[in-house]
Amino acid sequence: MTTKLRATNTEKMERDLQQLRADQELILNQVDNAIALFDSSDSLVLFNQKLAGTWGIAPEWLATKPKSYLLFAEIVDRGYWSLQQWEQFQQALEKTVDENLSFYFQQSNGVCLEVCATITHSGGRLFTFRDVTIYHNSQASLNAEVRRLTFLLGLTERLQNSKSLQEIGRFALNYLVEAMNAAFGDVKVISGKGNERQAAAISNQVSTQFLASYGEPVAAGMQELLDKGIPYGTGLLWEVVATGKPLFVEDYAKHPNAVPQFRHPGIGQLGIFPIAATDGTIIGVLTLESRNVKKLQTALHQDVLEAACRTLGAAIERAQAQEDLRQVNQQLEYSSQLKSEFLASMSHELRTPLNSILGFSDLLLRQTAGQLSNRQVQYVELIEKSGQHLLQLINDILDLSKIEAGKTELNLQPVRVHELATDCLKMIQPRADKKRIALSLELDYRITKVLLDERRVRQIVINLLSNAIKFTPEQGKVKLSGRLAYGNEINGDYRPDCSPVNASTPYFCLEVKDSGIGIPEDRWHLLFRPFQQVDSSLTKRHEGTGLGLALTKRLAELHGGTVSFQSSCDRGSRFRVWLPLTEMRQELAISVASSLDSGFSSASAMPLPIGSKRILVVEDQPLNQMLISEVLELEGYGVEMIADGSGMLDRMAVAINAPELLPDLILMDIQLPGVDGFELMRRVKADPVWKSVPMIAVTAMAMPGDRDRCLEAGACDYLSKPLDLNLAIATVRSFLS
Repeated sequence: MTTKLRATNTEKMERDLQQLRADQELILNQVDNAIALFDSSDSLVLFNQKLAGTWGIAPEWLATKPKSYLLFAEIVDRGYWSLQQWEQFQQALEKTVDENLSFYFQQSNGVCLEVCATITHSGGRLFTFRDVTIYHNSQASLNAEVRRLTFLLGLTERLQNSKSLQEIGRFALNYLVEAMNAAFGDVKVISGKGNERQAAAISNQVSTQFLASYGEPVAAGMQELLDKGIPYGTGLLWEVVATGKPLFVEDYAKHPNAVPQFRHPGIGQLGIFPIAATDGTIIGVLTLESRNVKKLQTALHQDVLEAACRTLGAAIERAQAQEDLRQVNQQLEYSSQLKSEFLASMSHELRTPLNSILGFSDLLLRQTAGQLSNRQVQYVELIEKSGQHLLQLINDILDLSKIEAGKTELNLQPVRVHELATDCLKMIQPRADKKRIALSLELDYRITKVLLDERRVRQIVINLLSNAIKFTPEQGKVKLSGRLAYGNEINGDYRPDCSPVNASTPYFCLEVKDSGIGIPEDRWHLLFRPFQQVDSSLTKRHEGTGLGLALTKRLAELHGGTVSFQSSCDRGSRFRVWLPLTEMRQELAISVASSLDSGFSSASAMPLPIGSKRILVVEDQPLNQMLISEVLELEGYGVEMIADGSGMLDRMAVAINAPELLPDLILMDIQLPGVDGFELMRRVKADPVWKSVPMIAVTAMAMPGDRDRCLEAGACDYLSKPLDLNLAIATVRSFLS
């Protein structure tokens, strides 16, 4: 009974064991990876069907429990692994001290395997073979795409930043030769016209493999020909230039149109690609040798090659444009040099006889060699006047030519604005007197000294004043003013240039306003052009070369400034010159009134000496302005000039919103254009902000009762013209002490 029971148990155990093995085999065969388990004696004790199928090994042989080295030797014999791969794997197994080891094999059949070796508890090894071909190929494809995008990005960056066409060509070829596994590549540029065209390489790249196989002399010979240029009609590239389509050659050495010097065993399959300009003209070619020309024709590589050709085309076109521009600039520079030499020569030739004309005219007018009749004196004066006019024209032409040639340098120094303005008015006063034109001056007390080229700015002011007097009828008015202004005030004026103006930049604004004939709007564009005049007909009434405003514009631009104007026919013109006061930014420290329509803009008062008082002088006669301001400034006072009644009203409006702009004293002329002094004084006293400012009437009205009329209108005291300077100074001191 016991024996029978034992037999039954044994049979059951064998059936259970067989069932377990069957289940184990079923599980193993469901696993995607190939599995091989070796015991401590290195015998194969467990495997699955995937192991046999991976290398085509018979399961019966595997069932004989071969050693691991025999299994791997079989794989090597079947050609899946190289002997070198097996030796590297074996060395890794011997050196590893960890329980796990991973190793990658790129098999000869293209399958990529990841082999994992794990040491078991019994001292054996479990090998798992995982097919990672899809992952590997995806990663390789991703890496290739990253390299492609990096290459295209690099090309674009170099096109934007590099000035060297050769650098762009080298970068492109370094990538393309490697990516296409090419022996060499080059970029050629087409130059010349018609049958005289040549294709010369701007860059070429030869692979190290080619050099190792065929040596430096072969590469040097190819380089020599590329540098020299391939003439029109020689080689296959001209077919690409003609058609604008890429050309692929299977065996270049045997092609009848191959360049003889390139018939070499190392050069087999070629791809020649057109490089086009933006208008489609072929301006170059890209040549790549390839081990597999079909690789060049794949969509992926075609995309890269087309992008490279587009970038190279843009680079070549830009380089050619820069070269054309360089040649044009060189020609312009040569022309400018010839013009300068011509002007220098003509200046000498013209000034030499003119010196004699002016010199002998002066001697004749002195009458040291004998008395002249009145008529003879008139004749000589006309000769001298015409000679001076001719000299001025010569000087204007030479000045404008020097500025345009970039040969004029500014001599910037601090200039007293008041002295500059009054000197210019003195120079122009005789011409104004002949036409009975009233001159006036108005200066902003906030500006005392400005960093300028004094001679050039005098030239600007004299030009503008001369034009104003020339085009203003008799008994008209011309007003010169200078003030602190900001860039936003240029808006609304016409400007001959479109240079950017910063709205917050402080400017010294010189303005000449006249009551002249005005300028038709359809002639404005001619004003600042050399040798152009608004009245350019043969019957024009106003002489001149048309250089004054052109010279004014250039001189303003030399200072970093600009010019603007407004004009209405029969109502007059207003010309402004804007000279930047960037050196005043730190000095304009105290913020004052916000910008108003009155023309005074947000500014800061220029600091006066400690204890200085500000005096507002309302006076329309320039000579009286000069006298009063000179006397007051010598006493240490700050002086602000206003030339007419409307200007005083504007000044009052500004101070209403900025009490810090109130002066300490007002000297008020009575006979003013626009609004008379009596009315102005009444308005000052009626204004709650201004009524505290003392006023002194300064007038030529010296009849009995005039003093009382002034005091009744609001004046605190009275000074009659001509001024007694000692009395005037004492009176001013009495109010400001």
